[in-house]
Amino acid sequence: MSRTDPVSEETSLLGRVLDWMKAHLRTDNEFSGFSREELGHMARDLGVTEADMLGITPRGADNTALMQGMMRARGLDPDVVRESFTTLQRDIERVCTRCRSTGRCHRELSAGTAGEHSHEFCPNAGTFDDLIEYNMGR
Repeated sequence: MSRTDPVSEETSLLGRVLDWMKAHLRTDNEFSGFSREELGHMARDLGVTEADMLGITPRGADNTALMQGMMRARGLDPDVVRESFTTLQRDIERVCTRCRSTGRCHRELSAGTAGEHSHEFCPNAGTFDDLIEYNMGR
């Protein structure tokens, strides 16, 4: 991609799983071929609930770049968050994957106003606040 963008093009594990699902699952009913046990194993391997995994359909978006851009806009280092808070990182990714404000997120990141307006649209704003408070207390 040749455009200059404040949003990283890196892909997370969840993004790679979504890409695989898009390539291999043709309809929302493709999970019907798996047993409950198999669905449970896949969900545990991904660190999500079965309901969340089933909610991440082939049409789901990989919002990793937006998530990392929002973290940076809020003064957080995505690599540090991923390394220090693995379980929380998965939850942040899950929330971003289901986000319905991606258009605004991208616009705010591009305009450089995402950090100051995040509480208006970002479902992870409170989590980012907690991470900032935790890091300031160190």
